[in-house]
Amino acid sequence: MAEMSFAPRMRAARGPPTKQEMNEQGLLGALGLTDTFKFMQGCVASRPITSESDAPLVVDFPERPAKMLAVALPDYGSPALLKTQLCDLPRLPMGKLKPSEVVVEVYASSVNPTDCKQRKGTLSTICPLALPCILGIDFSGRIVRNGEDSPFNVGDEVFGRQTLDRMRELNGTYAEYCIVDCCDIALKPSNLSHDQAAAVPHACLAAYSALAHVGNLLEKRKQSDKAVLVLGGSGGVGSFAVQLAKRHFHCYTIASCSKRNMDFVKSLGADEAWDYTDAFFLKSAGLTKFDVILDTVGGDDYWSAFRGALSHNGVYVTLVGNARHLADEKSVDWGSMLEIRADYLFRQISNKLGAAENYHILTGSQIRSSDLKIISSLLEEETLRVIVDKTFSIYDIVKAHEYSETHHAVGKIVLQIKQSASDKAGGEQAKDMVGRVCASRCP
Repeated sequence: MAEMSFAPRMRAARGPPTKQEMNEQGLLGALGLTDTFKFMQGCVASRPITSESDAPLVVDFPERPAKMLAVALPDYGSPALLKTQLCDLPRLPMGKLKPSEVVVEVYASSVNPTDCKQRKGTLSTICPLALPCILGIDFSGRIVRNGEDSPFNVGDEVFGRQTLDRMRELNGTYAEYCIVDCCDIALKPSNLSHDQAAAVPHACLAAYSALAHVGNLLEKRKQSDKAVLVLGGSGGVGSFAVQLAKRHFHCYTIASCSKRNMDFVKSLGADEAWDYTDAFFLKSAGLTKFDVILDTVGGDDYWSAFRGALSHNGVYVTLVGNARHLADEKSVDWGSMLEIRADYLFRQISNKLGAAENYHILTGSQIRSSDLKIISSLLEEETLRVIVDKTFSIYDIVKAHEYSETHHAVGKIVLQIKQSASDKAGGEQAKDMVGRVCASRCP
């Protein structure tokens, strides 16, 4: 098996900014672009390198292997570029763990649309990767080393997400080990396997933030006759949004999906399912007024068709923007960022002038990792269930990315990194039960 060594993720020492850089920063600040499009993932400040002599060290912990299995991306391009191979363990730019950090042995990750955009390089102008790199946001695993201020213990099973800046500086979660901040993890629900838990963080946090914080459903918990429309109710974010809207916020819930998935979204709790391929789909709202319309697909035709269906204080929240599956077919550069930002600002001005209803793009700053505790309790109570469409081995990462890019996954796509002892035991029990059932049915 090939091995890959990763260059230290150190930022080169720089002199004063050039005049061109100062002009660009001034323009971005004037247009409010400084924090724009962190909505692809929440971002945290990068760890500073105080001097060039601060040599990164490989993280250490008991029974540490010399190398780890991971999925390496050597360059931007097709899924075929992703290679499962032995790589260096995560390196520590400051020579030691920060007090709030932990090292996690990863048992499972999941594939998100953002991963595919990063792999293709469609976000490389605004969010360049330090290639070669390891992608991955979601994870579930076990803590093998603790920072001194960590509220967790070595051996705790946790799930969470790796933020974009940390992924670029250290590594993502398509790997056997990663270093994460305690604020981005929570104890894994005991009733979930690692494969199931890894499917939760990024998608469910986005759904919860869109409904609870941006859609203001937290403030309307006691209000009766609430209604929510989820556009794209069978996907990763949509399948969680339907359940949250119905079972947690107690709203009358409608979801759009393909005809073949209508029964599925109803099984999640949707009161109605609308077939988006129907010729009359864009005229389906009728007299229904929605407190929140959550658009997980994107497209101005949806906004134009359903804006009139918002209640007087309703909110339209899009995860994508005014184009279907943003950045799927073309690169997103600063020019397109300016265009999208200008369009968004125009709509916000229109909101304040009363010319349009509330239109919002979910941003990374609105996705709160602290909500993982709430989500974990809902999973423990079985108010939420995890929908996994397919589980791929880390060796089948190419197939996993290819399947994600079809946009036809029902629920989440899981990437199994390794099996924990508990998951192995559960798998053997399941096989044994199936064997007994089959035996009982045989003459």
